[in-house]
Amino acid sequence: MKAMKYFMAAAMAIAFAACDNENEIGNEVYTPDEGEIQLVMVHPHQTRVTETSFESSDSISVYVTANDAVLQLAGNEVNNELFTYNGTSWTSGRKVYWNAGNHNVYAFYPYSKAVNDVVDYEFSVQTDQSTDWGYTHSDFLFASALDVTASANPVAMQFAHKMSNVIVNLEKGENFEGVIPANAEVYLLSTVPQAVIDLSTGDAAKDNYGAEAAIRCRQVSNTQYQAIVVPQSLTSRRPLVEVVIGDVSYLMEGKISYRPGMRHTISVTLDQNPEQIKIEIGGSIEGWN
Repeated sequence: MKAMKYFMAAAMAIAFAACDNENEIGNEVYTPDEGEIQLVMVHPHQTRVTETSFESSDSISVYVTANDAVLQLAGNEVNNELFTYNGTSWTSGRKVYWNAGNHNVYAFYPYSKAVNDVVDYEFSVQTDQSTDWGYTHSDFLFASALDVTASANPVAMQFAHKMSNVIVNLEKGENFEGVIPANAEVYLLSTVPQAVIDLSTGDAAKDNYGAEAAIRCRQVSNTQYQAIVVPQSLTSRRPLVEVVIGDVSYLMEGKISYRPGMRHTISVTLDQNPEQIKIEIGGSIEGWN
């Protein structure tokens, strides 16, 4: 998934009807069976129905229940079915079909074969997000379509971010000489990387039994770093950000509330003396979705 695309979400009023109910797969045209469940996964940053921020081989977990039924670990109409994107369309690991009546569809990314609880599903962000893999595999996306009926056209699943996104900007103070080195390391501190998620709503919270850890951020530019964290509040003054430049470590304390689906900006003003640094918490909070 292309993690650096930050565009406005597509309007859901756009029609997703496939031409004559056919999907192109590679050089072939795939015609689904009558009553087969077909889904279109809409990324939070998708701009048009002809474009997508999902990449080929991305996989998603899908559940389907009767509209008056509670999502369960097993016994649903569809249980944790694997849907995979081939670059053109989404196909299920095995063919699944609509039952009679109305239905609720739930989906989340990334796909997980091991789901042991649908009320408190365990998910963890990566503690090393300095690589593209570590960053993208820390993102948790959720979508649901409620009270839908069987249709020959695909059901649109509009995904939303359920973790929090953090941008750390490094700025030069009056006494900082030269330029900020390109090889700085930035860490987010005092957060619990484990989450529990309700797969019927996508609501995520930190695991109260999880241990705090340092999360290494990915580098966006010489002065900007980024990471994904589990939504949680640090209500007492705690170590929040560490910046390592060569053999000098800058440690900043503060309080912050990481909110689901939001992007937080933390500005750090560096000084030659590590004891004379400044930090601005929550200088900017905006919707990540």
